[in-house]
Amino acid sequence: MADDSNEAWFRRGGLFAKYVVSLVGLVLFVLAINAALETWMIYRETRASLTATMSDKAEAAARRIAQSMSDLERQVSWVTRASVATIEQRQADYAQLLNQQPSVRQIFKLDGAGREQLRMTRAKVTLDSGANFSRDLAFTQGVAKGATFAPATFRDGQPFMEIAVAHSGQDAGVTVAEIDLRFLGDFVDAAQAGKHTTAYIVDPNGRVLAHSGTARMIGQDWAALPQVAALLKPDGTPLDAGTARDGHSVLTAAHVVPKLGWFVVFEQPTSQALAPVRDLLLRIAALAALGLAVATLAGILLARRMVGPINALRAGARRLGAGDFGHRIEVKTSDELEELADQFNSMAGQLQETYAGLESKVAERTRDLARSVDELATARDTVQRQADKLQEQTDQLQHWNRSLEERVEKQLGEIERIRRLERFLAPQVAQLIASSDGHDSLLNSHRREVTVVFCDLRGFTAFTESSEPEEAMNVLREYHAALGELIFRYEGTLDRYAGDGVMILFNAPLPFPDHAERAVRMAIEMRDNIEVLARKWRNRGHNLGFGVGIAVGYATLGQIGFEQRLEYAAIGSVTNLASRLSDEARAGQIIVSQRAYGMVESLVEARPIEPLNLKGFHHPVAVVEILRWRGSQSGADTAAQQSSPAS
Repeated sequence: MADDSNEAWFRRGGLFAKYVVSLVGLVLFVLAINAALETWMIYRETRASLTATMSDKAEAAARRIAQSMSDLERQVSWVTRASVATIEQRQADYAQLLNQQPSVRQIFKLDGAGREQLRMTRAKVTLDSGANFSRDLAFTQGVAKGATFAPATFRDGQPFMEIAVAHSGQDAGVTVAEIDLRFLGDFVDAAQAGKHTTAYIVDPNGRVLAHSGTARMIGQDWAALPQVAALLKPDGTPLDAGTARDGHSVLTAAHVVPKLGWFVVFEQPTSQALAPVRDLLLRIAALAALGLAVATLAGILLARRMVGPINALRAGARRLGAGDFGHRIEVKTSDELEELADQFNSMAGQLQETYAGLESKVAERTRDLARSVDELATARDTVQRQADKLQEQTDQLQHWNRSLEERVEKQLGEIERIRRLERFLAPQVAQLIASSDGHDSLLNSHRREVTVVFCDLRGFTAFTESSEPEEAMNVLREYHAALGELIFRYEGTLDRYAGDGVMILFNAPLPFPDHAERAVRMAIEMRDNIEVLARKWRNRGHNLGFGVGIAVGYATLGQIGFEQRLEYAAIGSVTNLASRLSDEARAGQIIVSQRAYGMVESLVEARPIEPLNLKGFHHPVAVVEILRWRGSQSGADTAAQQSSPAS
């Protein structure tokens, strides 16, 4: 017996040790794997996140710098306009530019031979100095390219550069503006991504133009820094790591400033950037020590808890084997051991039940029968409630059918209204009017300011006289398809078309605050699209051009015709003016009235032309030729996007 007891204790001791060692080893293994993965992921995420943030900041700063320099170039270009005829007018323009732009230190005018005619600062004006700048880079590049940014220079530790813009005409000369680049410091200061981040701008030679830390860095040559040297190479690929001026490792991000060749660079010390990784390693070490202690304690407790349930199971099995069916094994471990004890108890209960008397079974069956009778009565009540609910649902279904019939009838009416309206309105406009109660009044006669667009093909009459009717119809179908898509996209109202002539209204019947913008944008796109068609027509031997006339004014609007054939029309002198302007437009020209131009002046590039003597007008009419669109997005753009096929 003593040998059996010792052997049992040895087995229990071995199981105890296995539990403790296994649990501790498993916990340490999991902690090690988790620590390694989490450290690697945190390192990568921290570095990628910081680099992406600095890259976004660099890109945003580069974009703002490029926009600022483009604004300066545009303002310098303004003072070179050809309409200025005298040196006094030029001097007044220069003075206005100096007042408007603090960054412009001085500005001077060179004639076609490169000799100075006028130089202005905020304190001094010099006329006809005769200084020769014919070999100056700003002059030569300005004449060659029309507009140029000269390389940056440094005086007294401050950066400067010159913007040169050539005047129009033969040997008209160049205007050169000297720009004080100290304002670049505002961009890098505003773009800093954190207190440890440094931002600076370098030119194509690696010299510092602006620095977020101190002005003493400006003008220094940083071309030897790895991150700057990589940017100055022909491929210009930015590095995400480099070396600071003090020799410490840094994370970097950079972005080029378009047209200027400058680079906006952001840096942060690697030690500061990776501080979260270092803190994570300390936390993991503390967690590993705590995990080891907890795992050891848990292993000891678990091993001890295993011995008691096993002994209880063994003793219970012996009593059941001896016929004590009333004995129950109490094991509360919530695991397989407890499940095994429950199975023992279940088996004992089944054996005990076998010896129960028939009287208990008869009593139980009697109780079951009484319960069944009660359930049958309850089921009868349930059936009645379901019948009542079914009747209620039937009534609801009939109500829904009536509602559906009313909605179908209403929608059929709207469809018929849309069919009538789509004869002269864009589909989206017709649907809006038809689906909105009370909007039929928009088609009643009233007076309103409208924009009228007339367009037709140049040379179409001669083309129809010399070509087959089928070919003329093919050209018209292509022409109308190209115009119709744009008319509907910009929500214009097609008033009429006859052959190659088309009239479109804007601001009627639905009002649009940007009706003039929509009309001009549509006309520019029409001109561009018809030019593509014209090249195809020329390949087929047809020489056709496209002209547009646009006018803004008040007209009387409403329906004309009879019940079977209604049209929406505009009556007034503005329609006559737009038609006459279209007649005067050459191939590829868009001529607008002065009033129409005033409504889109800030959004287009245009060219004034001589006033026109038009039939039906007693005085010459002031007009402007629209060259191209350069404005920002407006309601016309939004309408075009919403009506595009992708939407």
